[in-house]
Amino acid sequence: MRRNLLLLFILCLCCLYTKGQEIDTTFIYTYPNASWITSYLSTSAVNMTTEDKTFEPNNPLKIGVGLGIRNTMINFLVGTKIVSLKDKTYGKTSSTDFQVHRYGRKFVTDIYFQRYKGFFAMDGKDTQLFPAMKISQMGLEQTYVFNHTRFSLKAAFERSERQLQSAGSFLLGANVYWHQLRDFEGFDGNFVQNLDNLQVGAQGGYAHSWVLGQHWLITAYTTIGFNIGNDVENFRNFRFKVYPTVLARTVASYTKNDWSFTYGMMINNKMNFFETKKDYTVTNVNLQLSVTRQINFSF
Repeated sequence: MRRNLLLLFILCLCCLYTKGQEIDTTFIYTYPNASWITSYLSTSAVNMTTEDKTFEPNNPLKIGVGLGIRNTMINFLVGTKIVSLKDKTYGKTSSTDFQVHRYGRKFVTDIYFQRYKGFFAMDGKDTQLFPAMKISQMGLEQTYVFNHTRFSLKAAFERSERQLQSAGSFLLGANVYWHQLRDFEGFDGNFVQNLDNLQVGAQGGYAHSWVLGQHWLITAYTTIGFNIGNDVENFRNFRFKVYPTVLARTVASYTKNDWSFTYGMMINNKMNFFETKKDYTVTNVNLQLSVTRQINFSF
């Protein structure tokens, strides 16, 4: 566990620094302030969907703050849990959810380490609890933005820049993911033990920002890809299956002078297979409301 967390930390440091690139200033405005501060409300969850059920955690609402300093490795959000979104009828979920989403000039980097224990599923109007069920995933995605001189993901998702005219870009990237499922009650009522799945693959797509008047910006970002993978033992023996993947991000923001109000959503789907060859989908869902203020702090 410590080795995995150390690896993720090193990857974070590697991806947080990017050199400035030339931009078309008629499309992208860079704030003169070197720093920004963010406050936010968010919720994040890992769900699993089978052929007949959806297993959800009783995930918490989080509140937090963030700080960004341009041209440094300092750009982060930290938060704390407030309250579970559902009452005790839906069980209790314990979780570790560590994510980094770095929107550089040319590259988008996404890093995940998530571990959830305790799920519920609806059976008609009845609620079934699965307190021992555990889902873990760890992953890294790197995506190249082709039209990086006129299209800014920083403006949409980081708010360190401002998109002046509508623009878009094609996207192309690669990813690696590891999924683990423990103590899951299978289709026959017995427990399926020790499912471990490793996937590597590529994805492509398109992102576009619409500038609406002087203050509004709406951005949609979608990639679709295919991974090859299998359980760890079969992967080592070069026996692979093909898995489709879908990632969608949307954000709407209102910007005035040196502050902005933003609502964002991200949905990341990865398909897997049981040994019985029935499929299941692991879905990572993030929702966030945030307020960002440009400040004159630098060093």
